[in-house]
Amino acid sequence: MDEAYAAVDGVLGCDADPVGEPIVPADGSALTSEQKLCSENVQIDLYSDEDALRKALEIWTGSDQGEVQLARGSNWMVVDLTDVATGESTTWDIEGLADKLNAEYSATDA
Repeated sequence: MDEAYAAVDGVLGCDADPVGEPIVPADGSALTSEQKLCSENVQIDLYSDEDALRKALEIWTGSDQGEVQLARGSNWMVVDLTDVATGESTTWDIEGLADKLNAEYSATDA
């Protein structure tokens, strides 16, 4: 997690002491191996294998509670829940993060 956090922080500039706890999507509690907040509404999720990552991706992209932006690698995902949590557009550049970390970017419809 330390390496993933450092990489994300190097691009996004995470908050020093974000408030709150990472969100686990419904039916996804057993999927993540570790989670850490970058900001109040942006989190880093690590997965034990590609199957767990794929299942979590299906859950996140199936959300109809607002826009969820995702950057994902082979065993990690950065999830931006700003729209879901606040109803406002995000100011975090998750697409740029995905580009810099050679990850895949996706966003659900708001």
